[in-house]
Amino acid sequence: MLTAYDQASLSRYNTFDFADAVTEFDRVVVVAESESALPDDFDLVADTVVKVEPVTARDVIASIRVCFRTQITEEQAEAVTKAPLAKVAMALRPGRNVAEALNAIQRLQAKPEETKRPQTEGPALDDLFGLGEAGEWGRELAADFEDWKAGRISWSDVDCGILASGPPGTGKTTFAKALAKTCNVHVELGSVARWQAKGHLGDMLKAMRKVFEEARKNAPAIVFLDEIDAVGDRNRFSGHNADYSTQVVAALLECIDGAEGREGVVVVGACNYPDKLDAALVRPGRLDRHVRIPLPDANAREGIIRYHLRGELEDTVIKNVVDRTVGRTGAELEQLVREARRRARRSRRPMELNDMEKSLPPVALIPDAIVRRSAVHESGHVVVGIALGMSLERVTLMDTFDPLGPDTQIGGGAFFQLERLTERTREEFNDRICMGLGGLAAEEIMLGSKGAGGGGDPGSDLHIVTIDALRMEASYGLGQGLAYFSADSEEALMMVLRTNPDIQKRVNQVLEEQYRRAKEILTGRMEGLERLSVELFAKRLLSAEEVRGVIDGQPRLALVER
Repeated sequence: MLTAYDQASLSRYNTFDFADAVTEFDRVVVVAESESALPDDFDLVADTVVKVEPVTARDVIASIRVCFRTQITEEQAEAVTKAPLAKVAMALRPGRNVAEALNAIQRLQAKPEETKRPQTEGPALDDLFGLGEAGEWGRELAADFEDWKAGRISWSDVDCGILASGPPGTGKTTFAKALAKTCNVHVELGSVARWQAKGHLGDMLKAMRKVFEEARKNAPAIVFLDEIDAVGDRNRFSGHNADYSTQVVAALLECIDGAEGREGVVVVGACNYPDKLDAALVRPGRLDRHVRIPLPDANAREGIIRYHLRGELEDTVIKNVVDRTVGRTGAELEQLVREARRRARRSRRPMELNDMEKSLPPVALIPDAIVRRSAVHESGHVVVGIALGMSLERVTLMDTFDPLGPDTQIGGGAFFQLERLTERTREEFNDRICMGLGGLAAEEIMLGSKGAGGGGDPGSDLHIVTIDALRMEASYGLGQGLAYFSADSEEALMMVLRTNPDIQKRVNQVLEEQYRRAKEILTGRMEGLERLSVELFAKRLLSAEEVRGVIDGQPRLALVER
């Protein structure tokens, strides 16, 4: 039996399946686009490998004579050899006049070939804000492209593979297009989701390879692979889809290696979760450079909003909107401006600042009872911190709650000037933990019970002091033992806390000791604590000098024992 497999069919076979195929049939003919598409073990069973040369005009003349029993000119035959096979099959369909079909093919070949131009629409890198190190790398790449085109450097000196990561909506796709415009090169966009939409694995791999092939044809070019983390990690594949996913990763690696070998093609992968990538994708020679696109800071948020305003509100201060959009992505800021413009358009008037402010949730007033508890809490931090010799900068109290603001905005905050380089002794850690628990200790002493404001979220008092205690006991050898349990990273430390009962007990002992210590410090300074909480409730903001004036005469560090 004679059986032929095309490349799409071959993609369904792994090495074991192919071995079954060649033993099941007497003779097997494999048809593939290239030798690289053949199974790894093909050389073990192949009697011969025949490379089919391109079709010539003479071949076409002979085929037309046999199939259609007519003669054609050499010029007509040349046109057929240059046309895509699929279009030739469409033109030379049964029942159609051969002369008309050949004329159509010649007209097709006469059309000027569409030349893909470099990316020219949209913003350049200098028009974007908040790109961080990704923007700096992109500008360096543009300079390298120019030097390479001018022959001043070789292609081996250019970063030809990079991974850009960041939260959803931070503008990774916009970054790729702006990068192509800044570099004045062509850009090819691809994604696993779009490739998978093609259907069968063979069609998906064909679509994947086409993106890289188009980039090579239009070099210098950038291949941008969106959501590249969707390909996954081969070490984590399991179940009936494991073989499919493995072949996808292998094909992508092959394409990236091919792009590296062709001058003028840079591959940019973008993802939200870089830790989910296969290790082979980020090894040297592939996507070995990693840059992060962060959430925009205040300056970047204002720049993004101004860009989408397109000159509107040019002389208007938008600080209130900028301050209230902490944590928003570039995509969300664009949506904010779009909603404001729609609101003004419906009212048949120019856009106003109020249109953007109305697109944000209203600020809520915090009840006085909660503000008073917050005043006591923050005063506890201040009194304990000053008693331990810490340098206070200011203490604030919030009486409104912004749903868009960071969690730390709820209540207020005591801000101390922390030295960047310290000895990091056991005493220093204990002092920091003691000050961090001063707020809850003050609530218990003055109000009779603790509230929930000291915990609940990352960055809360309990979260910070727990991490400090963990560092002492599990990483730095500053606790009850010298054993090293964990690296100094929050993730590793929390894993130890969850799985080691002995560490849990020791951390709790540290926190309980420093909580008692904070209560002792505050009990000896009740008058100053009470005055400070009343003053803070009244003014909402006190400087370091104002705080010292309120608690003047209270004992300080000399009466505090570590």
